[in-house]
Amino acid sequence: MKEKKIAREERNQEKLANGDWVMAEFYATWCPHCQRMKPIVEEFKKLMEGTLEVVLVDIDQEPALTDFYTVESTPTFILFRKGQQLWRQSGELPLERLERAVKGFKS
Repeated sequence: MKEKKIAREERNQEKLANGDWVMAEFYATWCPHCQRMKPIVEEFKKLMEGTLEVVLVDIDQEPALTDFYTVESTPTFILFRKGQQLWRQSGELPLERLERAVKGFKS
């Protein structure tokens, strides 16, 4: 179990540091706001397929990444391009806001 956790954290760290276009959602399983965002994030993943990768980071399972990116509340969304943070927002967001964040940098 611990090996899986370490492998997942390393894989996510690699994606956030080197991925071309990546949207990370830092979430917690116990967070009601995160639960409400789940279907929106799934829809966002479908809309962005082929354009951007969506990476889910469980703050309880990946505390090193959570600390590294100074995530203090959930959910927190961070848009990355090749490791650079381009945009960041915490809280519940409508699908349109997530789309607008990406389109603002990709257009």
